[in-house]
Amino acid sequence: MRTLIFILTIFIIFSGCIEESNVTQSNESAYQDSVNITLENQSSAALSSKEGNVPEIEVKSFLSIYMHNNNEIANGYFFNWDNVPGNESLRLISYLKNDLNIIWVDNAQIAKINDNETIRVFTSNNSLEFTLKNNKTEILVTIDSHPWYDWEIRQEKGKILVYGPDKIYKSVSNITKRNYLVCDLSIKNNGSKNLDFKLSELHIRDGDQIFNTTILDPYSLYEKRSYLEMFSASKKETKIDDTTLLPGQTINGSVIFQVNSLYNESFLLMYNETPVPSASFEKSIEALRTAERYNYSITFGIPPYNTVYSNNSFEPDLEEYPYIWPNWVNRSVFEVLNKADSENLAKSSIEDIPQTEAIYALKVMPERNMTSMLESDTTSVPPVNNFIVVDDTGEELINTSLIGKIAILNNQTYKLYSDKNDIPQMNFSNATIVKISYFNDYNGARFSFVDQDLILDDKMNIVVARWRRVQAMS
Repeated sequence: MRTLIFILTIFIIFSGCIEESNVTQSNESAYQDSVNITLENQSSAALSSKEGNVPEIEVKSFLSIYMHNNNEIANGYFFNWDNVPGNESLRLISYLKNDLNIIWVDNAQIAKINDNETIRVFTSNNSLEFTLKNNKTEILVTIDSHPWYDWEIRQEKGKILVYGPDKIYKSVSNITKRNYLVCDLSIKNNGSKNLDFKLSELHIRDGDQIFNTTILDPYSLYEKRSYLEMFSASKKETKIDDTTLLPGQTINGSVIFQVNSLYNESFLLMYNETPVPSASFEKSIEALRTAERYNYSITFGIPPYNTVYSNNSFEPDLEEYPYIWPNWVNRSVFEVLNKADSENLAKSSIEDIPQTEAIYALKVMPERNMTSMLESDTTSVPPVNNFIVVDDTGEELINTSLIGKIAILNNQTYKLYSDKNDIPQMNFSNATIVKISYFNDYNGARFSFVDQDLILDDKMNIVVARWRRVQAMS
């Protein structure tokens, strides 16, 4: 009998302040508490359990996401998945007939099949199916086996609510905030018998609070997510679900938790009642601190803010709001703009409520041996240069043609490259990657997209910084 147990403890207390005096400081945190992360590095410990009951789980990377918007769906509610067939069956039939002009549904039967993953509406001659897909984040609608629509679902109070393609949004005075923790896991059965891994047994414990995995996919919540490179790449990741692991078998993929803050003082990842295994994340904590506190005007040679009238500046003139864009993003810049959005929304009249959306995400991939290079993609027309970073297993950590600018540390100074220059190939040992993505839209008048990729060496120096921004005004 043997079980490898590792304990993952995440303490997060980030200060969110830039140390340099020439960068604007924020006296209020967007989360009302300063933040830091401490992931305790503990060796394997054998705990008493039945062989095969507890898998070995390694956290390979993690992603923390903050989102907000003030949109509500005004209409377009279709049905509650749990109530069909049931007391919302007539609502479903009425919608299909009157709104979508599917006449044959009048005499149709309704049934759930495929372990309640599919709702089938059918007659002897016709059929229509609603199938949950993408880890229960979307619904594929097919008519007579032909794909028709992808419809949106939302989880509210534990219920799966389905919204049709004609949903309409409205802006409201209250901002809805969502926070997610996405863990990239490697799960192995070290026992001699088959192991049934159940996603429902995996959860985050924070004191007396328990956060279970969620079907809500943060990558699908906002249409503009595709502009953020981190979200486009993460959308392709394999989502872990219930499975049976053979002895010695390993699976890899991600799980999503909806938590109550971007960071919290302590998160404990658990499988059933047992702390799950974890790799050492000491350097990733330090890397996060460095990435969020750093003054990127040093690397990119540009102040943090850009406005219509005063152009680039270290301190934004809030009189010019909402026409203020971030040139680059760290914790302080994010909090300044987040606070300004909230304050200006509070000043709005009930008759003219602006729309505001924001995403702030950080991903950490710790302690890898990696190689960075510039590679020409001749399949594109015209050909483009891709900035690529791979680890020593061949896994791609960064692959982007949207280079913008790249700063490389050399002799304690940064040399700035663009996609028109030859970027040298570089090798790094025991390095950490931190990805930062930011999106903000205020009333359609100002759009901001920022993507930053950082490579930090084992001494926590930012040795490579890749940056791209998009600024738009309607």
